[in-house]
Amino acid sequence: MTKTYNLIEEIRNALAPRYEFPYYSLVRIHTRHAGTFHIPAPQFDGMSRRSIWAGNLPIASDKRDGEYYECPVCGETSFYSGVCSDCRKDFEVWEGESDNFGEWVEGPLPIEYQNHEALKNAVKEEFLRRLDAGLELGVISAEIVLSDGPHDHCETQSPFLNREEYSAERALDRIERVIRAHEELKENEEYQKIIREYIPSDGIPLEYVEGDEITVEGTDEIRRYQNDIWQHKHGEYEYWHPMARIHKNSCVKPFCNPEE
Repeated sequence: MTKTYNLIEEIRNALAPRYEFPYYSLVRIHTRHAGTFHIPAPQFDGMSRRSIWAGNLPIASDKRDGEYYECPVCGETSFYSGVCSDCRKDFEVWEGESDNFGEWVEGPLPIEYQNHEALKNAVKEEFLRRLDAGLELGVISAEIVLSDGPHDHCETQSPFLNREEYSAERALDRIERVIRAHEELKENEEYQKIIREYIPSDGIPLEYVEGDEITVEGTDEIRRYQNDIWQHKHGEYEYWHPMARIHKNSCVKPFCNPEE
C-alpha cells in the first residue's frame, strides 16, 4: 500500500498553501547596480524561496494600466512593454516572388534595441538565480504592481497566498483512515479466509493484478486476465487465447478425417 500512501501525499502537496499572483501583475525591482526592471509576477508562483520572497512584498500604489509602459521608438504609452505594434510595421520586410506576390512579415528591430533587451533579460535571469540560491541581491526596494486587467482582482485580505483546501484535506484524512483500517483487518485470519473464498461477479479475485499469470493447481494450464478477457494456454495450445474459445482438433489431410 506504499504506492497508495504516496499518491495521497502527492494530493496533499497539491492542496497545500501556495503563492499565486494575478496573471498581469508585475514585480518591480529597484537595485543598486542594474537600475529598475520588471519580472512577471506569475514567475514567482509556488512555495519556493522566490515565492515566499515575492509574497511578502508590499503592493505598489500605482497600477499597470494602458499608460504604464512607453514604446522605446515613438514614446506611445501602452499596457505592454516593448516596441508598439504601429512601430513594428516600420520594420516589416516584404517576402515574395515579386511586387505582386508575397506578404509583409516582421523584420529585425534596431540592433540597439535588441542589445538592450538581451542585457535586460540577462539581469532578470541573474537576479532570479541569486534569489533561488539565497545570495545577496543588492535590492533597494521591490513591490508588487497590480494591473487593472480583467483577471487581476483580489478577493481576500492576502491576495497572493491561497488558503489550504480544508474540506479536501478532511476527505483525504477519512480515506487514509479507511485504508489503514483495511490494512489492519487484512492481518485477521478470518478475514483472509473470506477474501480467499470470495470471487466478485466479474470473476476477478480481489487481490489479482491484471496481467499476472496464475497456474491452475494439478494441471499445466496457465491463466491471466488482460484487456477485460480471461485468457489461458495449456497442452498443445502454447499461446494465449480466450478461455471461452471452443478448441477444435486440428488435422491435416490426408492424415485425418474431420468426419471420423
